[in-house]
Amino acid sequence: MKKELYGMGGPPCPEKCVPQHVAAQLRRTDNLIFRKMNEIGRAAGVEDITFMHGWILRHLYLHQDQEVCQRDIERDFSITRSTTTNILQLMEKKQYIRRVAVPQDARLKRIVLTEKGIEAHNKIIACLQELNRQVEAALTEQEREEMLRLLGKLQAHLEGRRT
Repeated sequence: MKKELYGMGGPPCPEKCVPQHVAAQLRRTDNLIFRKMNEIGRAAGVEDITFMHGWILRHLYLHQDQEVCQRDIERDFSITRSTTTNILQLMEKKQYIRRVAVPQDARLKRIVLTEKGIEAHNKIIACLQELNRQVEAALTEQEREEMLRLLGKLQAHLEGRRT
């Protein structure tokens, strides 16, 4: 194998030698979606909110009437405890959320949106809707449904669930 091939430390690989493995293509697509989201966010003046912060703000907004704790965020977003801790600490520092003790267990902290968090949610949701519109514009309705079905199947498999 020549040194200049993909992954061997040589110059960037031309499009034709990008690995055609599902995991590699999912990662590449995720990177492109992430870049597009940041572009849309900058254009909308939402620069200090990361993609993941936006999804967590949305989750908290939709579950305001429920007790959402850190472990729920870890589970619902499939992220590690340390990553979740870092994200929530930053969101708390930026005053998007606050942690409130749960009466029945002082060790648990409920995560609640602040007014600033709700305002940030409203801005980011418009960006997420635009991103979704752009992504789905590339697919027919049938392709969209099939993609969602396949992604759900893949997620279930990777989480050890049966489909």
